[in-house]
Amino acid sequence: MKFQYGQENGHERITIQEIAEKLKLSSTTVSRAISGKGRVSLETQNKVFDFLETNHYIPNINEKSDKKSKNICVLLPGEEGHAQLPYFQEILLSIYDCFSAFDYGVLLAKTTASDIQALKALVEQHKIDGVVFSRTIKGDSAIRYLKNQKIPFVVIGSWPEKEVIQVDFDQEGGCKDLAFVLLRMNIKRIACICGDEGHIVTQSRLKGIRDAYREAGVIMEEDLLYTGAVYPSIVEKNVMEILQKKAECILCLDDNICMEVLNALHKNQIKIPKEIKVASCYGSKLLASCYPAVTCLEFDVKEIGGVASKKLLDAINKNADYNKLILGYHVLIKDSTM
Repeated sequence: MKFQYGQENGHERITIQEIAEKLKLSSTTVSRAISGKGRVSLETQNKVFDFLETNHYIPNINEKSDKKSKNICVLLPGEEGHAQLPYFQEILLSIYDCFSAFDYGVLLAKTTASDIQALKALVEQHKIDGVVFSRTIKGDSAIRYLKNQKIPFVVIGSWPEKEVIQVDFDQEGGCKDLAFVLLRMNIKRIACICGDEGHIVTQSRLKGIRDAYREAGVIMEEDLLYTGAVYPSIVEKNVMEILQKKAECILCLDDNICMEVLNALHKNQIKIPKEIKVASCYGSKLLASCYPAVTCLEFDVKEIGGVASKKLLDAINKNADYNKLILGYHVLIKDSTM
């Protein structure tokens, strides 16, 4: 059969038809769930993968599947406009430079937590040897899919499972230090604006900010925390509410939100930092030419792309290193909070 599974101990094999009989599904449905080709519900796919994992079945690798495609895939955000942000573009260029030096091609796929069809198409067509995730999202189905397909991958970000290769910045520590510095500057009423809380980087940054308040002995005002700022109109609405509440500073959890905050303040002729201060948990090229210069965290995005590339190359060559690597940061205090 095209899809045949053998247990890791080598004592038992099972075919697509036998899996279908045990799960009371059609052979076609099981085949689609395993390959990712064709329409099949997430519930059914999980049912099949749960069966394979519980019984320790792994793909029966043949000689043809061992051949290298000499391509890797970079997963970019599938949400509208996100893949064009400087952070993801810098990561992509860094990965391209690293892999092209080893004669690898770099393919792209845009995915969300639940929509990974573009990735599945590349895997089904045997076009890639490995994958780099440019971000991590809670419940990302791509991670489970690649584990079941035995495709090497590396995530730029954090993930709760130790058997996933991870490279990340110290998001929690950086945001803790940035918030602590602001508090030490006697800026106490800090409003925070963040995007999708399903993004693990958002969770890490918020935890760091909360830790800073706790360490400084200052109570964090929960009514000054704004989540779900995924559209400019939402950010502007949040900014107007923050101004009404007379907060002293707006701490933006990413550079894109910070740009929208600055636009909203300029639109309403609010002077920075005289009337309100602004800081960002990431200072990208988006903020480089802003006036006044924005207080922010600085990360070496080119470095993390290179490190992730090396880890994926090692994994492709059967030398996977599962030790999580955490890269550092710099806190840059600039005119926007002076």
